[in-house]
Amino acid sequence: MQSSPLKQQVRGRKKDSIEQFISGSQLFLENGLSQLRYMILIEGISTPSGYDQSPYRSYVWSILLRVPNFRTEEYISLLQSMPRTLNPIIYKKIKNDTFRTLKNDTNFKSKVSEESLIRILSCIAITIDDKVGYVQGLNVLLAPIAYVCHKSEPYAYAILHNLIRNHIPLYITPNLDGVHTALNLVEVVLKIIDPVLSEYLDSKFLKPEIYAFPSILTLCACTPPLKSVLKLWDFLFAYGIHMNILFVVAQLIINRSLLLNSDSPMKILRNFPPLNENEIIKLSLSFIPELPKQLYDLIVRHGYDRNVPTEVKSFLIENNL
Repeated sequence: MQSSPLKQQVRGRKKDSIEQFISGSQLFLENGLSQLRYMILIEGISTPSGYDQSPYRSYVWSILLRVPNFRTEEYISLLQSMPRTLNPIIYKKIKNDTFRTLKNDTNFKSKVSEESLIRILSCIAITIDDKVGYVQGLNVLLAPIAYVCHKSEPYAYAILHNLIRNHIPLYITPNLDGVHTALNLVEVVLKIIDPVLSEYLDSKFLKPEIYAFPSILTLCACTPPLKSVLKLWDFLFAYGIHMNILFVVAQLIINRSLLLNSDSPMKILRNFPPLNENEIIKLSLSFIPELPKQLYDLIVRHGYDRNVPTEVKSFLIENNL
């Protein structure tokens, strides 16, 4: 990959403990990753005075996601090949989405141009499954990455490409198979964690496919504020993309009273209330001991294992859910 963002730091700024840790050489990769994950959970990635967000966050994300080396020259080569390799229909789909990406976030707009989003998504389109190329919502999934990597398009491309290719490949299929599996799992988890709320939403004919689709597809990036999304993603990339299923359930629990006291809960769920990242993470972790190990294993594998939908059906039958 191109030069690390850590080499582009402002002189004189004091490094926090996480930045000091990732600046050193780790002799044992797995031990180093475990320690980094723990530090993110306990300390969190800090934002220095005068910064909108951490200047080294993109580097941490690339470590956690195990993004392979990617040279800037490769990105330039992809850009140069676009006129002959990018399907015009896919390009039109991209253009139809990029202009509205986080359109109400002025800070995001000041850092990331629409042209940059178009270039990155176009390069993604020509390097993933040619039966897909692009799915609606991929622009929002890119947004946090483009924001933390706003000084380097190749870096943003490499992180997004690795995320969708290696961690959630079933989210980027013609039928969005992984997304629909995740929505089914949201319903199962909610039934176990809060059967009263689950039954109430059912009584209003509100299934996760109706209210949680954007949050699942974009890993909660569709819900403001962006600074909370970044902190959620710090945890998500450290402990597993699958935790987003529990994030969605946590948001329902946080707003439980509002939902139960509303005759039209969809008015609340049409646009999820602003993220409270600390409460979401705390609640999500508390759910894990309450879930059957078999179910949690399905949650972990749902983004990349095509066997999970069948196994979910078996789980539901076995447990009378």
